Amino acid sequence: MMALNVRSDLRGISADMSRYLGEEKKAVVRALNKTATQARTEASKEVRGVGYNIKASAIKKSFSIKRATAANLVVTLRATGRPIGLINYGARQGRGGVSVQVKSGRKVLKHAFIASMPNGHKGVFERTGRGHKKVVRNGKVMRSGLPIKELFGPSIPQSLANDAVEKAVMAKIRQKFPQILRHELAFVAARRR
Repeated sequence: MMALNVRSDLRGISADMSRYLGEEKKAVVRALNKTATQARTEASKEVRGVGYNIKASAIKKSFSIKRATAANLVVTLRATGRPIGLINYGARQGRGGVSVQVKSGRKVLKHAFIASMPNGHKGVFERTGRGHKKVVRNGKVMRSGLPIKELFGPSIPQSLANDAVEKAVMAKIRQKFPQILRHELAFVAARRR
């Protein structure tokens, strides 16, 4: 799990939030929430920019935004998620194994194979035991290639923990929050005229 805490980085901006009342406070809340949405988009772009072959929609879905309110002028952007199956990293079955592209270039995993399970789940697997075992099915002795295990790539929070991604997201927040806040406050001032 990865959480971006903007409070420490934006202390100068948020230190005097108590001076905002009523409509101005609502403008601050809107600015915080809009900034979080833009930070999520920036995170998605940066993860793909550093070479992770993950769909942008999957990255955005992994985020939850705890929105700011007038009573709590803090917005929390949190990424959660399990490791992603290698089948989602452009897996292709070849003669020498399965090739995947997790980050910057394809890699061949020898002894791996792509299979669909009886429940419809498709993934990249490898055998964990030595050789085939003899099993009895419907009264017949057969050879089984089980047990197998599914192979996974990094989770979205792991890819977000990359230094370049974190720096880019924080830079976007520092750049955008003051701009959005100015715009929201100008909107409130224009409505009062």
